[in-house]
Amino acid sequence: MKYSTQLLVVALPLALVAATGCSSQKKKRSSNSTTAATTSNSTGNTNSSSSGGTNSSSTGTPATNTPIPVGGTGVFTDGSAALPASTQDDWAVASGDVDGDGRADLLIAPNGGVPRLLLNRPTGFTAASFPAVTIAATDAALVDMNNDGNLDAVISANYEPVRVFRGDGAGGFTLLGEFPAVNDALVYKIAIGDVDGDNDPDVVLARAGQNTTSQGADLLLLNDGTGTLVDAPAGALPALTEDSLGVALFDLDKDGDLDLYLANFGIEDRVYLNDGAGVFTDASALVLPAGVTVGGATAVTAGDVNGDGFMDVVVANEGLSVGGNPPAGEANLLLLNDGAGRLQDASVLLPADADASFDVVLVDVNGDNALDLFVANLRAVQRLYLNSGNGVFTDATANLSATNTGGDSFSMTVGDFNADRAVDVLFVRRQATPWLFLNTPR
Repeated sequence: MKYSTQLLVVALPLALVAATGCSSQKKKRSSNSTTAATTSNSTGNTNSSSSGGTNSSSTGTPATNTPIPVGGTGVFTDGSAALPASTQDDWAVASGDVDGDGRADLLIAPNGGVPRLLLNRPTGFTAASFPAVTIAATDAALVDMNNDGNLDAVISANYEPVRVFRGDGAGGFTLLGEFPAVNDALVYKIAIGDVDGDNDPDVVLARAGQNTTSQGADLLLLNDGTGTLVDAPAGALPALTEDSLGVALFDLDKDGDLDLYLANFGIEDRVYLNDGAGVFTDASALVLPAGVTVGGATAVTAGDVNGDGFMDVVVANEGLSVGGNPPAGEANLLLLNDGAGRLQDASVLLPADADASFDVVLVDVNGDNALDLFVANLRAVQRLYLNSGNGVFTDATANLSATNTGGDSFSMTVGDFNADRAVDVLFVRRQATPWLFLNTPR
């Protein structure tokens, strides 16, 4: 199976409320990298990786047919001229080879528009046909949902079902279905992975909206093997309603199945352990450091950042609004696994930037076998933190590009977009052409 590279009661992020108009896989299969990382992106990013990178969507999450190389110097130049101009409210992005030519293509989904498929050609990215479905998109992933060897598209949305589009392997997509039929809540991030051991990817929806009928209860949708998603049996997920914005699937306790981390807004995060059959138990009190994860969390990714063989966690925080104003920002969190499946606060090892962050991706950008960290921010520059190899990160944002000025980015994806065997990064932006930063090869 293939995967791509990449409140209503407690005040939801104000920027999101305004923008929305509301008052990775067989178990342990890796995502798109080479050292063990996961993200919620996008497909938060949803994807666990073994080569050092993933997409958000949500992914975060899963193995790709265009593996991310581990070359590059970690010094980037602006390659955005290879992209068609955009003025849409772009929120979600996923990358992967959808047409079988060996190059990483792009799926970009706006919040309130038709998703755009951009095929990667030696001369730049070219727009291709995609089903004309208008979506209030929030997260996206490219994943083989039906085990036919082709990448399919999964797109989440606020107050709308998750759409699954079947890929034909030649760059064509058709709408397979919408799941669940009715969604009454906000869905900012999804996670995709095989949670029940049947060798096809399932989907977790992180939901928020406590004044809705469902009260924003999170959802687990199981894949029937064809890409059709059905509600998991009652009791498969703990029945908690806590305004979850970020989500990641990864093996926290090294028992061979995917566990679940939920990044919550305004209340403690949650960790649910998987029994191997897709039934999750709340282990937050045992796993999380008390009082540390209360904040304005928006996204989460996982990977072994200190080389001890255990999955660690990075949580992106936007911060809580004050007096109805957009959040000024909040420091992000680094939680290290103690080897027994318990997470310890090591945030002091991250630069103390208090940005309004909305996505995080771990990937090795300079070939030293250590997972580095990209952070997508609202109302700020996008950031790169380099890992010393033992989980200590230093700010290398200056390595991105002089054009990396302030803006709104809800999501990013990583991959080798110019076929030079170096890891590149693309940040989608609201009402502006995405930033494509190309890594200088060695």
